[in-house]
Amino acid sequence: MATSHVTDIEIAERSVQALNTRPDALPAGARWDDVRVAQSLNDAGSFRQAAELLGVTVNTVRARLDRLEAAVGLRLFRRSPKGVTATAACVDLLAVARRIRTGLDTLDIDAAPPLVSPGEIRIGASEALGVLWLAPRLGSLQDRLESRSVHLSCSYDLQRDRSFEVDIEVGFKRSENPDRICARLATVHFMLFASRDYIARNGAPGTLAEITGHRFIEQIAPGVNSHIIDFLVGTGHEESFKPLRMNSGMALLTAIERGEGIAFMPTYVVALDRDLVPLALPVQLRFDIFLSYAGDLRGTKPIVETVNWLREIFDPAGQPWFGEEFVHPDAMTGLRLPAHGDFDGGIR
Repeated sequence: MATSHVTDIEIAERSVQALNTRPDALPAGARWDDVRVAQSLNDAGSFRQAAELLGVTVNTVRARLDRLEAAVGLRLFRRSPKGVTATAACVDLLAVARRIRTGLDTLDIDAAPPLVSPGEIRIGASEALGVLWLAPRLGSLQDRLESRSVHLSCSYDLQRDRSFEVDIEVGFKRSENPDRICARLATVHFMLFASRDYIARNGAPGTLAEITGHRFIEQIAPGVNSHIIDFLVGTGHEESFKPLRMNSGMALLTAIERGEGIAFMPTYVVALDRDLVPLALPVQLRFDIFLSYAGDLRGTKPIVETVNWLREIFDPAGQPWFGEEFVHPDAMTGLRLPAHGDFDGGIR
Protein backbone atom coordinates (compact mmCIF):
# COMPACT_ATOMS: atom_id res chain seq x y z
CA MET A 1 0.00 0.00 0.00
CA ALA A 2 1.42 3.33 -1.04
CA THR A 3 1.92 5.87 1.65
CA SER A 4 1.09 9.52 1.25
CA HIS A 5 3.87 11.95 1.99
CA VAL A 6 2.63 15.49 2.57
CA THR A 7 5.36 18.12 2.44
CA ASP A 8 5.39 21.48 4.20
CA ILE A 9 5.07 23.13 0.81
CA GLU A 10 1.92 21.19 0.03
CA ILE A 11 0.45 22.13 3.38
CA ALA A 12 1.24 25.76 2.66
CA GLU A 13 -0.28 25.50 -0.80
CA ARG A 14 -3.54 24.16 0.60
CA SER A 15 -3.75 27.11 2.97
CA VAL A 16 -3.29 29.72 0.24
CA GLN A 17 -6.41 31.83 -0.08
CA ALA A 18 -7.89 33.20 -3.25
CA LEU A 19 -7.77 36.94 -3.72
CA ASN A 20 -10.82 38.61 -2.22
CA THR A 21 -11.45 41.52 -4.57
CA ARG A 22 -13.99 42.81 -7.05
CA PRO A 23 -13.46 41.64 -10.62
CA ASP A 24 -13.09 45.25 -11.79
CA ALA A 25 -10.75 46.68 -9.15
CA LEU A 26 -7.38 45.97 -7.60
CA PRO A 27 -7.13 45.59 -3.82
CA ALA A 28 -6.87 48.86 -1.95
CA GLY A 29 -3.23 49.96 -1.75
CA ALA A 30 -2.01 47.88 -4.69
CA ARG A 31 0.08 49.84 -7.18
CA TRP A 32 0.09 49.18 -10.91
CA ASP A 33 3.87 49.28 -11.18
CA ASP A 34 4.04 46.57 -8.51
CA VAL A 35 1.45 44.49 -10.37
CA ARG A 36 3.62 44.76 -13.46
CA VAL A 37 6.52 43.36 -11.42
CA ALA A 38 4.32 40.44 -10.37
CA GLN A 39 3.35 39.82 -14.00
CA SER A 40 6.99 39.88 -15.10
CA LEU A 41 7.94 37.58 -12.25
CA ASN A 42 5.17 35.19 -13.25
CA ASP A 43 6.33 35.25 -16.89
CA ALA A 44 10.03 34.89 -16.07
CA GLY A 45 9.83 32.38 -13.24
CA SER A 46 12.76 33.87 -11.31
CA PHE A 47 13.75 37.13 -9.66
CA ARG A 48 16.88 37.47 -11.77
CA GLN A 49 15.11 37.04 -15.11
CA ALA A 50 12.27 39.32 -14.04
CA ALA A 51 14.81 42.00 -13.11
CA GLU A 52 16.42 41.68 -16.54
CA LEU A 53 13.04 42.02 -18.26
CA LEU A 54 12.21 45.16 -16.30
CA GLY A 55 15.70 46.66 -16.42
CA VAL A 56 15.96 46.97 -12.64
CA THR A 57 17.88 45.23 -9.88
CA VAL A 58 16.84 41.97 -8.23
CA ASN A 59 16.49 43.86 -4.95
CA THR A 60 14.00 46.21 -6.61
CA VAL A 61 11.90 43.27 -7.78
CA ARG A 62 11.94 41.78 -4.30
CA ALA A 63 11.05 45.08 -2.64
CA ARG A 64 8.13 45.75 -4.97
CA LEU A 65 6.80 42.24 -4.54
CA ASP A 66 7.03 42.66 -0.76
CA ARG A 67 5.07 45.92 -1.04
CA LEU A 68 2.41 44.29 -3.22
CA GLU A 69 2.07 41.28 -0.93
CA ALA A 70 1.73 43.64 2.03
CA ALA A 71 -1.05 45.53 0.23
CA VAL A 72 -2.86 42.32 -0.75
CA GLY A 73 -2.24 40.63 2.57
CA LEU A 74 -1.41 37.29 0.95
CA ARG A 75 1.59 35.41 -0.37
CA LEU A 76 1.69 35.82 -4.16
CA PHE A 77 4.61 33.55 -5.06
CA ARG A 78 6.07 30.33 -3.74
CA ARG A 79 9.87 30.42 -3.66
CA SER A 80 12.08 27.42 -4.32
CA PRO A 81 15.66 26.83 -5.48
CA LYS A 82 14.32 26.36 -9.01
CA GLY A 83 12.52 29.73 -9.11
CA VAL A 84 9.10 31.10 -8.22
CA THR A 85 5.55 29.94 -8.90
CA ALA A 86 2.40 32.03 -8.66
CA THR A 87 -0.07 31.22 -5.88
CA ALA A 88 -3.82 31.16 -6.40
CA ALA A 89 -3.99 34.71 -5.05
CA CYS A 90 -1.45 35.88 -7.62
CA VAL A 91 -3.33 34.17 -10.47
CA ASP A 92 -6.51 35.97 -9.38
CA LEU A 93 -4.71 39.32 -9.04
CA LEU A 94 -3.17 39.12 -12.51
CA ALA A 95 -6.52 38.11 -13.99
CA VAL A 96 -8.16 41.15 -12.41
CA ALA A 97 -5.40 43.37 -13.78
CA ARG A 98 -5.86 41.98 -17.29
CA ARG A 99 -9.64 42.51 -17.17
CA ILE A 100 -9.18 46.11 -16.09
CA ARG A 101 -6.60 46.89 -18.76
CA THR A 102 -8.57 45.28 -21.58
CA GLY A 103 -12.05 46.23 -20.44
CA LEU A 104 -11.65 49.99 -20.16
CA ASP A 105 -10.95 52.49 -22.91
CA THR A 106 -9.68 55.03 -20.42
CA LEU A 107 -8.06 53.70 -17.29
CA ASP A 108 -8.43 55.80 -14.17
CA ILE A 109 -6.48 53.69 -11.74
CA ASP A 110 -7.46 55.69 -8.71
CA ALA A 111 -8.44 59.24 -7.92
CA ALA A 112 -5.54 59.31 -5.49
CA PRO A 113 -3.09 56.42 -6.05
CA PRO A 114 -1.23 55.52 -2.88
CA LEU A 115 2.06 57.22 -2.14
CA VAL A 116 4.85 55.28 -0.43
CA SER A 117 3.69 56.68 2.89
CA PRO A 118 0.08 57.97 3.20
CA GLY A 119 -0.14 61.67 4.00
CA GLU A 120 3.33 62.66 2.78
CA ILE A 121 5.32 63.08 -0.40
CA ARG A 122 8.75 61.42 -0.40
CA ILE A 123 11.51 62.94 -2.52
CA GLY A 124 14.80 61.18 -3.17
CA ALA A 125 18.00 63.03 -4.09
CA SER A 126 21.76 62.73 -3.88
CA GLU A 127 23.30 63.92 -0.63
CA ALA A 128 24.71 67.31 -1.63
CA LEU A 129 21.88 68.15 -4.01
CA GLY A 130 19.34 67.35 -1.34
CA VAL A 131 21.11 69.21 1.46
CA LEU A 132 22.19 72.34 -0.41
CA TRP A 133 19.48 72.84 -3.02
CA LEU A 134 16.28 71.05 -2.07
CA ALA A 135 16.26 71.19 1.73
CA PRO A 136 16.32 75.02 2.01
CA ARG A 137 13.24 75.21 -0.23
CA LEU A 138 11.06 72.40 1.10
CA GLY A 139 8.88 74.79 3.07
CA SER A 140 7.56 76.36 -0.11
CA LEU A 141 6.63 72.91 -1.42
CA GLN A 142 4.75 72.03 1.75
CA ASP A 143 2.83 75.31 1.44
CA ARG A 144 1.60 74.12 -1.95
CA LEU A 145 0.68 70.70 -0.62
CA GLU A 146 -1.22 72.24 2.31
CA SER A 147 -1.25 69.79 5.23
CA ARG A 148 0.76 67.02 3.53
CA SER A 149 4.14 66.17 5.02
CA VAL A 150 7.29 66.36 2.92
CA HIS A 151 10.04 63.77 3.41
CA LEU A 152 13.46 64.36 1.81
CA SER A 153 15.60 61.24 1.56
CA CYS A 154 19.26 61.88 0.66
CA SER A 155 21.65 59.18 -0.51
CA TYR A 156 25.37 58.77 -1.15
CA ASP A 157 24.66 56.02 -3.70
CA LEU A 158 23.76 57.46 -7.11
CA GLN A 159 23.37 54.03 -8.68
CA ARG A 160 20.83 52.43 -6.37
CA ASP A 161 17.26 52.20 -7.60
CA ARG A 162 15.13 53.79 -4.89
CA SER A 163 11.88 53.96 -6.81
CA PHE A 164 10.19 51.72 -4.25
CA GLU A 165 11.29 54.02 -1.38
CA VAL A 166 10.35 57.46 -2.73
CA ASP A 167 7.47 58.92 -4.73
CA ILE A 168 9.61 61.16 -6.91
CA GLU A 169 13.34 61.02 -7.46
CA VAL A 170 15.79 63.71 -8.57
CA GLY A 171 19.09 62.32 -9.76
CA PHE A 172 21.85 62.10 -12.33
CA LYS A 173 20.71 58.84 -13.87
CA ARG A 174 17.81 58.48 -16.30
CA SER A 175 15.34 55.86 -15.12
CA GLU A 176 15.00 52.96 -17.55
CA ASN A 177 11.95 51.52 -15.82
CA PRO A 178 9.11 51.55 -18.40
CA ASP A 179 6.56 52.09 -15.64
CA ARG A 180 8.15 55.36 -14.54
CA ILE A 181 7.80 58.78 -16.10
CA CYS A 182 11.24 60.32 -16.52
CA ALA A 183 12.25 63.74 -17.86
CA ARG A 184 15.36 65.91 -17.89
CA LEU A 185 15.04 68.59 -15.25
CA ALA A 186 18.24 70.62 -15.58
CA THR A 187 21.92 70.52 -16.50
CA VAL A 188 24.83 71.12 -14.16
CA HIS A 189 28.21 72.30 -15.46
CA PHE A 190 31.49 71.71 -13.66
CA MET A 191 34.90 73.36 -13.56
CA LEU A 192 37.90 73.06 -11.28
CA PHE A 193 37.69 75.37 -8.28
CA ALA A 194 39.86 76.33 -5.33
CA SER A 195 39.49 78.76 -2.45
CA ARG A 196 41.24 82.13 -2.50
CA ASP A 197 43.17 81.05 0.59
CA TYR A 198 44.48 77.92 -1.17
CA ILE A 199 45.55 79.95 -4.22
CA ALA A 200 47.27 82.54 -2.01
CA ARG A 201 49.27 79.78 -0.30
CA ASN A 202 49.92 77.43 -3.23
CA GLY A 203 49.24 79.34 -6.41
CA ALA A 204 46.94 78.02 -9.14
CA PRO A 205 47.80 75.41 -11.77
CA GLY A 206 48.28 77.07 -15.16
CA THR A 207 48.07 73.86 -17.18
CA LEU A 208 46.50 70.44 -16.71
CA ALA A 209 49.96 68.93 -16.25
CA GLU A 210 50.52 71.18 -13.23
CA ILE A 211 47.57 69.62 -11.37
CA THR A 212 49.89 66.87 -10.13
CA GLY A 213 51.76 69.53 -8.18
CA HIS A 214 48.62 70.39 -6.25
CA ARG A 215 46.39 68.60 -3.80
CA PHE A 216 43.42 67.24 -5.72
CA ILE A 217 40.25 66.18 -3.90
CA GLU A 218 37.81 63.75 -5.46
CA GLN A 219 34.53 62.15 -4.50
CA ILE A 220 34.46 58.35 -4.46
CA ALA A 221 30.92 57.00 -4.32
CA PRO A 222 28.65 54.66 -6.33
CA GLY A 223 27.53 56.42 -9.49
CA VAL A 224 30.24 59.11 -9.38
CA ASN A 225 32.92 58.97 -12.08
CA SER A 226 36.03 58.57 -10.00
CA HIS A 227 38.40 58.25 -12.95
CA ILE A 228 38.15 61.79 -14.31
CA ILE A 229 41.59 62.58 -12.94
CA ASP A 230 43.03 59.95 -15.33
CA PHE A 231 41.77 62.01 -18.28
CA LEU A 232 43.31 65.17 -16.84
CA VAL A 233 46.81 64.00 -15.96
CA GLY A 234 46.94 60.56 -17.61
CA THR A 235 47.30 57.14 -16.05
CA GLY A 236 50.37 56.00 -14.17
CA HIS A 237 50.22 58.87 -11.71
CA GLU A 238 49.34 56.67 -8.74
CA GLU A 239 52.80 56.63 -7.17
CA SER A 240 53.58 60.34 -7.44
CA PHE A 241 50.12 61.84 -7.19
CA LYS A 242 47.91 61.02 -4.20
CA PRO A 243 44.48 62.69 -4.24
CA LEU A 244 42.37 63.13 -1.15
CA ARG A 245 39.23 61.00 -1.45
CA MET A 246 35.88 61.12 0.30
CA ASN A 247 32.42 59.69 -0.33
CA SER A 248 30.47 62.77 0.74
CA GLY A 249 29.79 65.73 -1.52
CA MET A 250 29.25 67.93 1.53
CA ALA A 251 32.60 66.87 2.96
CA LEU A 252 34.24 67.66 -0.39
CA LEU A 253 32.69 71.13 -0.45
CA THR A 254 33.81 71.82 3.11
CA ALA A 255 37.37 70.72 2.34
CA ILE A 256 37.59 72.99 -0.70
CA GLU A 257 36.17 75.95 1.21
CA ARG A 258 38.76 75.44 3.94
CA GLY A 259 41.62 75.55 1.44
CA GLU A 260 42.51 71.85 1.48
CA GLY A 261 42.89 71.52 -2.29
CA ILE A 262 41.24 71.83 -5.71
CA ALA A 263 38.27 69.89 -7.06
CA PHE A 264 35.51 69.84 -9.62
CA MET A 265 32.57 71.95 -8.51
CA PRO A 266 29.32 73.04 -10.18
CA THR A 267 29.65 76.48 -11.72
CA TYR A 268 26.81 77.93 -9.69
CA VAL A 269 28.95 77.89 -6.52
CA VAL A 270 29.97 81.41 -7.50
CA ALA A 271 26.43 82.51 -6.61
CA LEU A 272 26.83 81.22 -3.05
CA ASP A 273 28.36 82.95 -0.10
CA ARG A 274 31.48 80.84 -0.58
CA ASP A 275 34.98 82.12 -1.32
CA LEU A 276 35.70 79.89 -4.32
CA VAL A 277 37.48 80.73 -7.56
CA PRO A 278 37.16 78.91 -10.93
CA LEU A 279 40.55 77.87 -12.30
CA ALA A 280 41.52 78.98 -15.81
CA LEU A 281 42.01 75.47 -17.16
CA PRO A 282 40.58 74.11 -20.43
CA VAL A 283 38.25 71.52 -18.90
CA GLN A 284 34.50 71.59 -18.43
CA LEU A 285 32.11 68.80 -17.51
CA ARG A 286 28.32 68.62 -17.66
CA PHE A 287 25.73 66.28 -16.19
CA ASP A 288 21.98 66.21 -16.68
CA ILE A 289 19.57 66.00 -13.76
CA PHE A 290 16.43 63.89 -14.20
CA LEU A 291 13.19 63.61 -12.31
CA SER A 292 11.16 60.40 -12.31
CA TYR A 293 8.02 59.06 -10.67
CA ALA A 294 5.65 56.12 -11.02
CA GLY A 295 3.32 56.33 -14.01
CA ASP A 296 0.27 55.57 -11.90
CA LEU A 297 0.86 58.82 -9.98
CA ARG A 298 0.56 60.95 -13.12
CA GLY A 299 -1.89 63.82 -12.70
CA THR A 300 -2.28 63.50 -8.94
CA LYS A 301 -1.97 66.71 -6.93
CA PRO A 302 1.10 65.77 -4.85
CA ILE A 303 3.07 64.84 -7.97
CA VAL A 304 1.82 67.76 -10.10
CA GLU A 305 2.69 70.27 -7.38
CA THR A 306 6.07 68.69 -6.69
CA VAL A 307 7.02 68.59 -10.38
CA ASN A 308 6.00 72.24 -10.82
CA TRP A 309 8.02 73.18 -7.74
CA LEU A 310 11.08 71.32 -9.01
CA ARG A 311 10.88 72.97 -12.42
CA GLU A 312 10.73 76.40 -10.77
CA ILE A 313 13.71 75.92 -8.47
CA PHE A 314 15.78 74.54 -11.36
CA ASP A 315 14.54 77.06 -13.94
CA PRO A 316 17.54 78.28 -15.99
CA ALA A 317 15.75 81.51 -16.96
CA GLY A 318 16.86 83.11 -13.69
CA GLN A 319 19.49 80.51 -12.81
CA PRO A 320 21.76 80.13 -15.86
CA TRP A 321 23.96 77.54 -14.12
CA PHE A 322 21.12 75.04 -14.73
CA GLY A 323 20.82 75.73 -18.48
CA GLU A 324 21.94 73.41 -21.26
CA GLU A 325 24.47 75.96 -22.53
CA PHE A 326 27.62 76.55 -20.52
CA VAL A 327 27.85 79.98 -18.89
CA HIS A 328 31.22 80.91 -17.42
CA PRO A 329 31.16 81.78 -13.72
CA ASP A 330 32.57 85.24 -14.52
CA ALA A 331 29.22 86.04 -16.13
CA MET A 332 27.33 85.01 -12.99
CA THR A 333 29.05 87.23 -10.45
CA GLY A 334 26.01 89.50 -10.18
CA LEU A 335 23.65 86.63 -9.44
CA ARG A 336 22.94 85.63 -5.87
CA LEU A 337 20.77 82.88 -4.52
CA PRO A 338 18.03 83.59 -1.99
CA ALA A 339 18.89 83.02 1.66
CA HIS A 340 20.53 79.59 1.42
CA GLY A 341 23.02 78.47 -1.16
CA ASP A 342 22.42 76.28 -4.09
CA PHE A 343 24.57 73.41 -4.93
CA ASP A 344 24.46 70.10 -6.54
CA GLY A 345 26.07 67.44 -8.42
CA GLY A 346 29.83 67.46 -8.62
CA ILE A 347 29.76 67.09 -5.54
CA ARG A 348 26.46 65.41 -6.26
